[in-house]
Amino acid sequence: MTAERERPEHRQAASDLTGRSSELDLIRAVIEGTGRLGGSLTLRGEPGVGKSALLDAAADLALANGMRTLRAAGAEFEANIAFAGLNQLLVPLAPMFPQLDSSHESALRVALGFGDGATPSRLLIATATLSLLLLAAHDQPLVVLVDDTQWLDDASADVLAFVARRVTDTAVRVLTAVRTTGQPLAGDVNGLTIHSLDDAAAESLLIDRYPDLAEQVRLRIVTEAQGNPLALVELPAMLTSDRYPTGNALPAVLPLTERLSRTFASRISALAPETQDLLLLLALDGSGRVLSDEGVVGPGAAAQLDIAEHERIVVVDRQHAVVFRHPLVRSAVVELAGPEARRRAHRALAKGRALDPGHRAWHLADASFGPDEEVASLLQREAIQALKRGDPTAAVAAMTRSADLSPDLQHRSQRLAATAYFAAEVMGDPQSVSSLLSDARRVNAGVGSLAAASAAASLLLYSDGDVISAYRVISAALRAPDIEPAAEEVNSAIWILSLTVALNGRKEMWDSYRELVERYRHMLPESVLIRSEIATNPATASPEALATLDRQIAALATERDPGQIIRVAYVANDVDRLADLREPLLRVWREGMQAGAVASVTNALMLLCGESYLAGRWDDTQRFAEEGLELVEAYGYLEFVWYLKYSKALAAAALG
Repeated sequence: MTAERERPEHRQAASDLTGRSSELDLIRAVIEGTGRLGGSLTLRGEPGVGKSALLDAAADLALANGMRTLRAAGAEFEANIAFAGLNQLLVPLAPMFPQLDSSHESALRVALGFGDGATPSRLLIATATLSLLLLAAHDQPLVVLVDDTQWLDDASADVLAFVARRVTDTAVRVLTAVRTTGQPLAGDVNGLTIHSLDDAAAESLLIDRYPDLAEQVRLRIVTEAQGNPLALVELPAMLTSDRYPTGNALPAVLPLTERLSRTFASRISALAPETQDLLLLLALDGSGRVLSDEGVVGPGAAAQLDIAEHERIVVVDRQHAVVFRHPLVRSAVVELAGPEARRRAHRALAKGRALDPGHRAWHLADASFGPDEEVASLLQREAIQALKRGDPTAAVAAMTRSADLSPDLQHRSQRLAATAYFAAEVMGDPQSVSSLLSDARRVNAGVGSLAAASAAASLLLYSDGDVISAYRVISAALRAPDIEPAAEEVNSAIWILSLTVALNGRKEMWDSYRELVERYRHMLPESVLIRSEIATNPATASPEALATLDRQIAALATERDPGQIIRVAYVANDVDRLADLREPLLRVWREGMQAGAVASVTNALMLLCGESYLAGRWDDTQRFAEEGLELVEAYGYLEFVWYLKYSKALAAAALG
C-alpha cells in the first residue's frame, strides 16, 4: 500500500471532515512547518475514529503544497516479518539507492530483501533510511504517512521512530496513526489524540451523507456510533428502508457491515470460546446484570469477566453493571457468533426472565427458528403494554415482530394492520402506515380487520384531511356483520369515529356514532363511554358523567399512556375542564418528542393551545401553535393546520 499518486478517491472526504477543523489545523502546521511541533506527529484514537481519513487529508495538504508523499500501513499478517513495513514504505525510492554511500546502500538492500550480505545493525539501517529520505526531499519536500503502526513489525517501528525524532528543521515530515490500544512509535514523538465527534457533528455528518435517512434511524445511529466516523458512514448501509420499513423496528443490537466487523472484532475473535460465550450473553441481555443469575451464565463467569475486562472489551460501572466500552463492540460480539449460538443464548436469557414478560417475549422471539403463534401472542401483548406505558416505538417494534412470527396468514395481516394503526395514531408516520397496510393486504387480500380500518381512517384524516372518507371507512368496518374484533380494536375504532364526527358535526353522523357506541357498549372502557355522552351534547352532560370525568382527570397525574391522556383531554375540552390537563398534556408533549410519537404530540399541542388561550397565557398559545405547525407541515397533517393557524392568529391578536 505504498503510494505517491494523488489519491483522488480520498480528496473529497479530506476536504470536508466534519468536526475535525482543529485537528486539520494542527496537521497543516506540521506539514507546512508553521507550528512548534517539529516535523513529526502521531495520531492516536479508537478504531474507526477517523485517523486514516486525517492521514488522507494530510496527503491532500501535501499535494496542495507541492510535496511528495510516501505511504505505508501496518498489517497483522506481516507483524512478525522483520522490516516488512519499511520495505513497503521505501520501495518507490529503490532507484535512488545507488546515490547513497556504499554502507547505507548495502544496509538497505540487505534489510529490505533486495540483496545478500551480512545482517547490518539496526542503527545503520535507521541512519540509511534517514539519509535516503533526506536525499529524496532535496528537490521536493517529502511527507511520510504510516497508518496502523500498532501492527508494524518491531524492526520497522524502531527505524521510523529514529527517523521521526530527527526530521525537525528538514524537508521531511513524518505522520503516523496508531490505535489507542496499540503502542505508538517509541521516543519523543508529538502525539495528538483523536476524540469521537460530538452529537451535533455526528448528526451533521449523517445529514450530509444520507439526507433521506429517517430521523429515528439517524438518532439511533448517532447513539450507537458514539461519534465514531467510520460507524456513522457505514451503519446506514445496514439500516435501509427495505429492511426496516417503519423506522421504529430497529434491532436491539445493530448489524454491522463487514468493514465494521473487522474493525471492532479483532480482539474478540482472539478470546477463548468460553469468554466469547459470556460476552454474547452480556451483549444480548443488554441490562448488564445477567451475571447475577448463575443459572444463565454458569459457574465460571467471574473468571471470564476478568479476561474480558483485562482486554478492555467491557467494564464494570459504579452500579456494578457490566457495560461494553463501545456499543459497536457489543454489536461485533453478536456478529461473530453464529445463528445457532445466538438462538441458544436467547433461550438461556428467556429462562432467566420469567418475571419480566416483555423481555422474555423478545428473547423467545429471537430464539425462534420460524413462525410461532405462542411467541407472536406474547409479543402482541407486549406491544399493547408498551403503548400503555408511553413507548410507541417499542409498541410498533413488538407488533411488527409479532406479525413476522405469525404462522396464520389472517393473524399476520391483522397484526400488520394493528402496527399500521399504531404508526398512524401515535407515531404519526403516514409513509409507514401505507407500507404496512399494503403488506397486510399482500399477506391476505381479504383483510378487513378493524385495526386496518382504523389505520386507513387515520391516514385519510391526518394526511389527507378527508373527514368524510375517514368516517365512511371506520363506520363501515364497525358495522361489518361478520366482524369479531378484540376490545382494544373496538376502543381504537370508536375513538377514530368520534374524531371524524366531531370534526364534521353532521347530525346523521352523530346519530350513527351513538348507535355504534351502544352496539359495542359492553366492550368499551369508561373513558370512551363518557366521551360518547359528553361529546354528543356537552350542555346536557349529567352530573354523574361529569363526576366520572373529574375522576379520570385526577387519575392522569400518574398516567403513562399518552393515548389515554389525549382522549380524556378531548372530553375535558368539551366541558371547559382543560385547565386541569395542563401538566399531563405537557408530559405528553415532552415525552412524545423524545419517543417520536408525533401524532400524540400534535394532539397535545392543539389542546395546549386551547388551554393556554382560555387561561390568558397568549405567549404560550403562540409558542404551542408554532411548534405544532412545524410538525404538521413536516408530516403533512392537513386536518390540524387550520386549528393551529387559528390559535396562532388569536394569540397574536390578543398580544396586540
